[in-house]
Amino acid sequence: MENTNFLMESGIAASIIIAIVLLAAMITFAIFSGKLSLKKNKAQTDDEISANLIKTLKRFSNLRDIEVLEKTTLDFGGETFTFDAIVLSYHGTMAIKNCFAQGEIYGELKDEKWCAVDKDGKKTYFANPMNSTNGSVKFFKELYNAEKVKFGVNDAAVVFGAKDVQVYVNKRAEVYSVKSLEEKLSSDKYQMDKGADIPAMKAALEKYTVK
Repeated sequence: MENTNFLMESGIAASIIIAIVLLAAMITFAIFSGKLSLKKNKAQTDDEISANLIKTLKRFSNLRDIEVLEKTTLDFGGETFTFDAIVLSYHGTMAIKNCFAQGEIYGELKDEKWCAVDKDGKKTYFANPMNSTNGSVKFFKELYNAEKVKFGVNDAAVVFGAKDVQVYVNKRAEVYSVKSLEEKLSSDKYQMDKGADIPAMKAALEKYTVK
């Protein structure tokens, strides 16, 4: 009887030890997995954000008759503008400024500063990026007219190029995430042919590109 009790107690003890070992292994795995998850969700670098925007636009251009120019500095009529991407289509020109803020983006057109809120609730303030596009639509119009190019409609937009970003800005503003920019470029309105001459527009821009 004593041997039977000893075996039962030994079995229970062994089960408890195994359960403790398994629990410790599960906790270790959970902690390790959490670290991996945090690592995967870390903030992107500016270079990664730039690459994400260009990659998306290039993929989009492969499916449509559009031209995508990467970062370009233009000097014309005494003015200089730098754009992170320029989309040329039969609709016209979409000049893009890439903003590197991440998280949830809040701002109004007249605000001097906009705000980015990360996943931990930390707020970062930055200059209103829309100000960097002021005058650029007129700039393109004058440049194309000087070269006698059919240019359609000229637009200038700010794009938050990070993968994990939510933009809460007045819908009337030309402000987008990469996803919403794709939606705009895919819309029937933007696909409408306005008679823009893509090769001629590209040649005109290259003529005034700062090397």
